[in-house]
Amino acid sequence: MSKESIVLSNDLQELERLAAFIQGLAGTLGMDEKSLFQINLVCDELVTNIILYGYPSGSNGMHTIRLDVGPTPDGWELCLTDRGIPFNPLLKATPRTDLSIEERGIGGLGIHFVRQVMDELHYERLNEENVLLMRKNRIQEEGVS
Repeated sequence: MSKESIVLSNDLQELERLAAFIQGLAGTLGMDEKSLFQINLVCDELVTNIILYGYPSGSNGMHTIRLDVGPTPDGWELCLTDRGIPFNPLLKATPRTDLSIEERGIGGLGIHFVRQVMDELHYERLNEENVLLMRKNRIQEEGVS
């Protein structure tokens, strides 16, 4: 099977369309419920961040965000692309989860979650675009090898 793609605009209402797109792929890509939930949450988090922070203040007009999803021998590959402000989420410091909420401050947990859930992450700035490549391996059933 080849990859499937969706192009979203920088509008929070697009998150509903994103969720429907991912849900629609679950059957054709053979995603289990846990992987589907995790992939949906990761994409929601990343696209929300792009919409809210990826474009300069006062930049008018619609911007596009593209998500490509396809199968790999061990799971799925996702590629998220946008023409927003250059931002490598992998350089974001790991939040101190041992501190209280007041001491830790706001932000950073979404990207931390993405790091924890996805099996492989790679970022590059290519052709004036942020390109985040992610891989999620199938969850192996216990006792099955």
